[in-house]
Amino acid sequence: MTDAAAIRTGDGVQAARAAVRILELLASREDAGVTEIARQTEMTKPRAYRHLQTLLAMGYAVQREGSERYARGPKLLALARAVGQSAEDGLIELARPAMQGLRERFDHSFNLSLVYGDSVSIVESLSGKALVGITVKLDEPLPLHSTAAGKLLLADRLERSGRLPGGKLTQFTPYTITALDDLRRELTTVAARGWADAPQEVVLGINAVSTPVRDHKGHLVAMVSAMDSIQFIPPDPPAKLVDALREAASAIGAKLAI
Repeated sequence: MTDAAAIRTGDGVQAARAAVRILELLASREDAGVTEIARQTEMTKPRAYRHLQTLLAMGYAVQREGSERYARGPKLLALARAVGQSAEDGLIELARPAMQGLRERFDHSFNLSLVYGDSVSIVESLSGKALVGITVKLDEPLPLHSTAAGKLLLADRLERSGRLPGGKLTQFTPYTITALDDLRRELTTVAARGWADAPQEVVLGINAVSTPVRDHKGHLVAMVSAMDSIQFIPPDPPAKLVDALREAASAIGAKLAI
């Protein structure tokens, strides 16, 4: 059977769709293991592995040396350059109008964070209008248990797997949650209300509120956050701010489905 004939069959269409889904996942992550790829693309591990081997042979994926994790290959990177932006750049570009709209309405700093497997990093930050500003490090993994964006990822993973991260939780301030039972209760609250905050949990005097951005499949891909002094974003954040963050996250997610 020729390639064209195979594609016309049901199996061929399914194979093409599976390969594209894996490419989309690799384009949005630094790297990923077979188990994660299978889970995120909703296919079995053997099937995901077979498609990965094909993508490896074609140069669209590479395997990290000494590990079982896969990343974007030279052909996928070349394709990204051909359209003029990386997957991260594309999402930042889609999110920028909503972020700017938030900054026009409020005086706080606003951040866009992206999900990279089991980590979160801020990739875009718009400074606030206060006399004393807050700056953040871009492209650095955030502590998950003590940041608003990180709690959203943990709450999502807890709902999906029922598991919490292992190991000791670092205490940054007297307000940092370090007991697993307390963290579980906090994440249950976050999942129920649909947003997270972290008043003074990383730095004294600073609070952040974050809402989730989900793609057309409902997968958590990013977070939109407001950050400011506890004086301006109190532990009980204004409903007006939370609602605006939700609207912005929803607008970004709607663009991802286009």
